[in-house]
Amino acid sequence: MVWSNEQVEQWQLRYQEYLKDAASVAYFRDIDQQREHVRQEMLQWLNAFLDGNVTLKEFNTLFQKKTHNEWSAFSLRGMSGGLFLNKLVKHVLNEELPLTHQLRSALRVPLDTVAPTTKDLWNGREHMQKFTQFLEELITFQHVPRFHLQPARVPFFLSAWWHMQAIEQWPIFYMSVRRVLLIEEQVDKSSQDPIEAYFEFRQGFIALVQALDISVWELEHLCTWHGQQNSNVSNPGNTNRIACDNLSIQAGSSQIALPPESSQARANHGQHPLVKRESMSLQKGCQDLSRHTYLQWLLAKLGHKVGCRVWIRAADHGKEWNNERLGMLSLPCFPAITDSAFMQIIERIDVLWLLKDEVVAAYEIEQAHTDVSAGLLRLYDLNALFPERDLYLCIVIPQDRLEKVQFELSRPVFQRHGTQQHYELISEELLVQHSEHILRWASSPSVIKSLVSFLAPENEHLPNLCS
Repeated sequence: MVWSNEQVEQWQLRYQEYLKDAASVAYFRDIDQQREHVRQEMLQWLNAFLDGNVTLKEFNTLFQKKTHNEWSAFSLRGMSGGLFLNKLVKHVLNEELPLTHQLRSALRVPLDTVAPTTKDLWNGREHMQKFTQFLEELITFQHVPRFHLQPARVPFFLSAWWHMQAIEQWPIFYMSVRRVLLIEEQVDKSSQDPIEAYFEFRQGFIALVQALDISVWELEHLCTWHGQQNSNVSNPGNTNRIACDNLSIQAGSSQIALPPESSQARANHGQHPLVKRESMSLQKGCQDLSRHTYLQWLLAKLGHKVGCRVWIRAADHGKEWNNERLGMLSLPCFPAITDSAFMQIIERIDVLWLLKDEVVAAYEIEQAHTDVSAGLLRLYDLNALFPERDLYLCIVIPQDRLEKVQFELSRPVFQRHGTQQHYELISEELLVQHSEHILRWASSPSVIKSLVSFLAPENEHLPNLCS
């Protein structure tokens, strides 16, 4: 990223507009105060690990606990932060000592923390490359599944800890910030090497910090604020899109905390003035029907990403999300998978994934106004038709409806036939929170198994990937 004089002037104007939004400025000022406080604690814990005074497991245990609460101001709990570290500890048990050594080497900030030289930047690249190579070798020679380690997440994880040691020199690789900075280039860099992508991002980010004469955190907040303004203004008539923007605030490398909307944006869109990251849930973000449409769209996109054919309930084909009609993502007609009279029941399941004409996964999306047992029975009928198949019968459910579904599954009809063990409960909140990451790394239908184990409501603190 090389900034022209015209681009710098545009960013200066954006910064002045941002400063006029008193609510957002106050919000981010509070975030900064929290960061200043917790950064010292994070550094103490990091140094204790680097010096060998705490083990990797101890370091990970505290990191998981703190990122959900006291350290949440840095948004490090997501798939490239806390979950990434937790997956390393969980799935590289036989390589614990090498992993500890590699992490201690990689997490140390590259040399001069005040003004890194060209040599220091090359050392930073080497840190990332060595740790990435270590993970790639585990995948190749130890046969650890790639979706358990995900080397592409290394730049975010290391940049976060380098940032704690040298704030102004090593910005965190937040995807939401990078996306805003790349808007003007209009270049698709999705296939770019993640390490080179980080250093290109760093170069442009630091250059803009210097051009605007503001701090790294101020530019980060400006990008977040500007991204929200663009999101609101670009499609003011699409309430589904606005709801989705509010719902897709992600942890880890994807997104960081969004500020409250500006007064002008609230006037345009009628949104609530405060968007609180920690308390945000899908139900609060949009109406129940819009939520249902969004989740159908998301599951359909994921199904296509992993090579499946997708069926969406015919009654919903006319609905739209993100300017896409659900019918365009679905098979036009339900495939003749059986001659049974139950076909009319099965085709009312919210979303089905198929390989050729065989169902491999079925999703019922729980809604507050619907009868839980109806969706469970549709999945039960599907399983009964194909008892020899290993089907995933998935129920997407908000956390506050979990007990209701578990009660229904305890009914004798499900226990008598042992069907309850085939049902998979998917946390609606976690599915939305990690949707961008899941869509990015998913590569085959086998992702279903990982998805189920990660997104299970009871496993919210784990770094697996699916349930």
